[in-house]
Parts: sequence; C-alpha cells; structure tokens
Amino acid sequence: MIILFDTDIGLGTPRAELDDGAAIVFLLRALGDKVAGVTAVHGNASLESAMNNSRRLLAYLERTDIPLGRGAASGLVEQKEWFAEWEAGYGDTPPWPPAQDEPLAANLIIDTIRANPGEVVILAVGPLTNLALALRLAPDIVGKVRQIVSMGGSFGQEDPQPEFNARCDPEAAQAVLNAGWPIQLIGLNITTQLIFTYDDFASLPDSNPALTLLKEQAPGWIDRVVARGWEQDGCALHDALAVAAVMDPSLFSWQQTAVTVELCDPERRGATYLQDTETGHVAVATAVDAVRCRELIWRYLAA
Repeated sequence: MIILFDTDIGLGTPRAELDDGAAIVFLLRALGDKVAGVTAVHGNASLESAMNNSRRLLAYLERTDIPLGRGAASGLVEQKEWFAEWEAGYGDTPPWPPAQDEPLAANLIIDTIRANPGEVVILAVGPLTNLALALRLAPDIVGKVRQIVSMGGSFGQEDPQPEFNARCDPEAAQAVLNAGWPIQLIGLNITTQLIFTYDDFASLPDSNPALTLLKEQAPGWIDRVVARGWEQDGCALHDALAVAAVMDPSLFSWQQTAVTVELCDPERRGATYLQDTETGHVAVATAVDAVRCRELIWRYLAA
C-alpha cells in the first residue's frame, strides 16, 4: 500500500480548524513509511496557508523527504463567498520556506498512481478539487487506483445539510464520487460521534513541535465551534477518522451504495444523498465503534 494524503491543513493558521493537522500527525506516526506524497488544496484555509502549514508540519515531523504538491486554489466552479466572514476570524498564517521542487498536485497524483498500479490509496480529507482535476487530465487512473478514502458528506438525516468539504466544491465531489473507483466515505454524522476536549489537548506532551502547535491552537478552535453551537466542551477530529479507516476498516460499518451531490439549489449546494442501490462504488460509513476509534487516534497523537 502506498498513501497519498490530500488535505487543506489549517493547523498553523490561528483559529482555523485543526483536524487535518491532527490527521497528518496520526498518519505519519502510524503509517509514515507508506506515505509517498502530500497534496495541498483550498478549503479550511487558503491554498497558500495550506501549503505553508503543510511545509511546517512536515518539517516538524522530520518528513521533508515527502513530496508536497501544490493543488487548486479554488473550486471548479464554487468561489466560496459564503466562507469569507468565518475566514476573516483567522489570524495570519506564518510563512514557511518552500522546497526547491513542489510539483502540481494533480500531476503528483497521476504520476504516483501510474507508477504504482493497484497500490495507491488516496486519503482525501479536504475539498475534492485536486482529485477531480487529476481525473480530467488522466481518466485512466480510475482503473489503477487501489482505493479512495475520504472524509466528506453527511448522511443519515431526512434533510441532510451540506458538509464543508463537499460545499467547497460540489462539482468536484460529484465527479470524484461517481468516477467508478472504489471509495470509502466517512460523513459528518459519523465523525461528530468522537469529541476531544480542552483537557485532552492540554494533556498532550510537548515532545514534538507539531504536538505543541496542536496543543496551543486547540482552545481557540474549540472556543469558535462551541460558540456556534456545533460542539459542546470540545471538538471533533473529523479527518483523523479517515486515517483510522485505512488502518482498521473494521472500526466502521459500511453500506455499499452510490452518492449524488446537489449542484443546482443555491441553498443546498454540496448536500449529499444516498441512492437506492447496492451496486455503487461508494462504501458509506453507517456506524463507528467510537470507543475503539478514539483510543486508536489518541494513542498515536499522545504517544
């Protein structure tokens, strides 16, 4: 197995979401020898912030040998005006010097899959723009990828609300989720079952600057989500569950189906809907062993 991690890392940007940052710490500690590349994308932060945050964390985790791909700065169509007010609450992202060679994310995805047919797992935990662009450039990769594991969408409700990753680029989500490659998809209805508290983050050791950064920025992020009524006394680490699914799929129950994404209704763009079929290419998580999954994630974060 070879892993590509496609992400919109906000950890490093004050008061931005930190779950991608926690996920890359978890991933590199648990499966670091299998990670062949990281690709940054717009989402929780701007592309430039996501690039700087990715460079910083790779350096802190002593993995600057991993190629970092420069991805899409915006959605295929979506321009995210609706996100501007929330993003205005961020602090400035400290810069980090770029590496000499930072390839385009779509090219890194295509080249890695073509060089390793049947071996590549793409862990996609941000908007799916980079994957959609890779599909446009090289449709043949659909038959060569081992699996896509993605955090996105929201399921299990009669009237699902658009989840952030899908809302950032509904057209990309629709293309990727219906391309025909095998996908495991973990929605917001699953990830919010695991909550990590102020005390959890305060207990993290200062054994690595990446953990110290996570420890320092967690209270500011939790304050924001609690103030909005999204969580109580803590926050979810949504993207870490996608890493957990790669490590141990048995932590989840899965429903084989197909998924469509709302593209037309301006109030519901990005909403995800299960189709009445058992022959689709998407395995949607329907339940999680929250105790075991939380223990697995925290074992690697707090080590």
